[in-house]
Order: sequence, then structure tokens, then C-alpha cells
Amino acid sequence: MPLIINIVGIGRASGKTSLVEFLIKRLRQRHYSVSTVKHISKAFDTVRKDTWRHLDAGALTVVAATPNELISIKKIQDPSLEATLQAVPKNVDIIIVEGFKGSKYPKIITSRTIEDAETLMSTVKATFAISGSVAEKVHEKSIKGIPILKPNELFTTVEGMILQSIFKRLPGLNCGKCGTNSCEEFARTLLRRENSIDQCVPIQETRVILKVNDEQLYLTPFPATIIKDVVLGMLSALKGVDKDLPRKISLEIKED
Repeated sequence: MPLIINIVGIGRASGKTSLVEFLIKRLRQRHYSVSTVKHISKAFDTVRKDTWRHLDAGALTVVAATPNELISIKKIQDPSLEATLQAVPKNVDIIIVEGFKGSKYPKIITSRTIEDAETLMSTVKATFAISGSVAEKVHEKSIKGIPILKPNELFTTVEGMILQSIFKRLPGLNCGKCGTNSCEEFARTLLRRENSIDQCVPIQETRVILKVNDEQLYLTPFPATIIKDVVLGMLSALKGVDKDLPRKISLEIKED
């Protein structure tokens, strides 16, 4: 999973979009891949336009192609952020979300005044920084322990968070097969674009992918072989299972 952060504020003039734009430009200058999610309070599609008419007639999804864009519109009632993220490609370094104050992801509060920031802090969870025009106006370095960061300072913080996110995607085996001394050192070479994730041998060689709550756990050959043999052995005793080696097996355990 890429790093996901939220940028939230009060009202339309809090500086959310300007900060998103700044971070995108700085990240792209450093060759990071970026996707964004924008929460819009009203319908995006214009009433009576052709695409609106398609949806109004009952189409579940409408895809519009322009000379420079591919736009997909899907009819969903009040989609959650988690549902929205399902439509965003995961092969990026970071997803920046504008809005969705109630999400579980790390948040940046943008505000014009300390009062606005404090108002949001009383209801918004997982805030790690405060930015926006308030950072240029006040002498305080923090509000209730949360740092007030100017855009360049915020970028440095976000870049460090991307490093940690990349590190979490690595096996953590410190095997040295990539040519570095540790997974953390390898993550830093990825951050500097000196290396490719394809150089991680355990990731390329893994034949059993285990995910717990959508987080992949990397297995050494011994436990991977045990899991593979036990699961395939159980499946071979079940009726209706193809005898060929299954390519993908999903198991979901629900609470009682």
C-alpha cells in the first residue's frame, strides 16, 4: 500500500487545494508517483449533460473519453473513502486525499488562523501537522503539541513518511541480496531513485503471498513451503476443486 495522507480544512478558502498542488509539484520534481482523491460536496456530473443522462437512465458506470482525459463516473450513494480508494491505482508512492475529515489516515490541517486549527483539532484525529497561511502569520511553532510547518518544512516531513512507507513494504529480512546492508538502507536508495523495487530478491522470488488485513507479510522459504503444502493438501480433499495448482486462494475469517 502506498502512503495515504489527508489534507483537511474549514471552508473553501482554507488553502487545502493550494497545499495539495504544492505537494504534488514538489513530489513530482523528486520523481515520486502521486495520485489524489478529492471530496466534492455536490454532484460532479452536470445535470442534463449526456453522461448524466446515461446514469439517469440506469447505467451503473459511465466512462467518458476526451482528447486528453479518461473519466469514469460510477453511481454510488455517499461513497466512503475506503470505497473511493478502491478506484485509485495502488502502484504509486503516495495518495493525497483532500477532504474526508473522518478518515483513519494521517492528516494535515490547513487553516488561516490558530482558532480554525484548534476547532478542527477538537474533532479531527491523527493530525501530524498544521500548515497553510497560518504558518506564515504566527510565531508559534506548534498548537497543542502539533507542529506548525511551512510548505517546504511540510514536504520534508512527508518525504520522510514516504521512506517509512517504502520500508514497510520491504520484507525486513536484511538479507543483503539487493546489494545493500539492510532493508532500511535499500529503502533509502529507492527514495533517492538509485534503485528499483525489482532488486529486492525476496519479493521477486516469493511464491506464497500472505496478507493479513490487506498488509502483506513476507515469508522465508520454510514457513512459505509449510503453508503451501498444508493448504493445497486440504484443497485436494475437497470436491469441486480443480486438480491443477491454484493460482490464487482467498480465505476470510469472520468474527463470531
